[in-house]
Amino acid sequence: MNADDDLNRDLKRAIRRHGVPGAAVALASGRRIVATAAAGVTNLDTRVPVTVDAVFQIGSITKVFTTTLVMQLVDDGLLALDEPIARYLPEFRIADAKAQRTITARHLLSHTSGIDGDFFPDSGRGDDAIERFMDQITMVPSLYPPGERMSYCNVGFAVLGRLVEVLRRETWDRAMRKRIFEPLGMAHAMTLPEDALRHRCTVGHVPNPKKPKELIVAPLTHLSHGQKAAGATPAMSVEDLLKFAWMHLDHGRAGNRTRVLSAASARAMQRRQIGLPRHMPFGIDAWGLGWILSDWNGHRVIGHDGGTIGQYSFLRISPTRRIAFVLLTNGGNAIGLYQELADRLFGARIGRREPPIAEPDPSVRIDPARYVGRYENIGQIYTVKAQSGKRERLHSGLTVSVTPKVAAFGGTVGDTPLAFIDTSAAVPRSGNPMFDRTVMQFSAPDDGRSRFLQVGLRQLRRID
Repeated sequence: MNADDDLNRDLKRAIRRHGVPGAAVALASGRRIVATAAAGVTNLDTRVPVTVDAVFQIGSITKVFTTTLVMQLVDDGLLALDEPIARYLPEFRIADAKAQRTITARHLLSHTSGIDGDFFPDSGRGDDAIERFMDQITMVPSLYPPGERMSYCNVGFAVLGRLVEVLRRETWDRAMRKRIFEPLGMAHAMTLPEDALRHRCTVGHVPNPKKPKELIVAPLTHLSHGQKAAGATPAMSVEDLLKFAWMHLDHGRAGNRTRVLSAASARAMQRRQIGLPRHMPFGIDAWGLGWILSDWNGHRVIGHDGGTIGQYSFLRISPTRRIAFVLLTNGGNAIGLYQELADRLFGARIGRREPPIAEPDPSVRIDPARYVGRYENIGQIYTVKAQSGKRERLHSGLTVSVTPKVAAFGGTVGDTPLAFIDTSAAVPRSGNPMFDRTVMQFSAPDDGRSRFLQVGLRQLRRID
């Protein structure tokens, strides 16, 4: 299908405004694609143009694909969601032996296992990459007991990828091709980097260390292959991602009416598993099985985002209006581009706009002792301190600093003022629009002090 000329022109202007090297966008209503567009280049070095069949990495949108493979196991009677994973996967080992015995597939699919999940060691290439990754997670700690709360967990989806391999007796890559890509007619989709030769592939772009306002081709093309089931390697075109979305809109049936997933499992994936605090970004208010659940001013939206090394992807679906929106990008201010296009293409169709993050309230009064402390997980340290001296109107007298433990979480952030939305939620005021979108949720006091700090979708535990 050819891209829409007007939308192509508008997209070309939009990527220039947001500094995005290349992007493709598509919108479907029912089973009909109503708009597609592509603009920019796949690679700033080669300058090959992006087309609507260009292949972008989809990052963590892969988690919904892996969830679909897991629910197919449920459909075939090979897996019960509430049985311990260790029953099916004796090789599953983590540092917390009690949690190891009780974590279920439901916990992993809804990010409620408690596993401290941002662990990205290199497990090499080959068909046994996920199996080797399992050998590397044996000392990964837990943040909280299974089911207590939600914290985004990449490790959990690597475990689910291995579960698929063991119960299907085939590689996760083969299961994906055989059980999703082929039945849905996804001709421009891949999980193995070597398949890039068959497609017009994009590469990620990151800031130039010497000139941060400029973008360069990312030095690495993929994350660890052991994390492919969580999103490290899969890539596809916008139209192929829409085919997957259509299947979920049509209760598990492909375009040719082939049954890919049972209607019961498709519904179960969209059902709320755990609620999230108020003031989450993108209108997120709950998590299903794989799917992120959002409330767009009274309208239910399901979806997922993805980010790899310089590539960012967005999928939004309205189950009631049967509308799906896809945006794939390869660097720059992808969130700014998403917000512009999602409002215009998707929001206009459903008659809603994505809720903005609430503004800080200068009338909020806090007890600094509740919040002050050092919060930590496997990837980052957040330190909240009381700041002496005159307070600005919206600032609380508290500051936050960020120290990454691994390069994937970016650079250090110095002491930054916090402004409170209410007594549990705050946003930083650094002057950096990306960082200032971060909503920090403090848990209910434990002996007068917050025990957890939720930053976006991840939990950090107070350690002092």
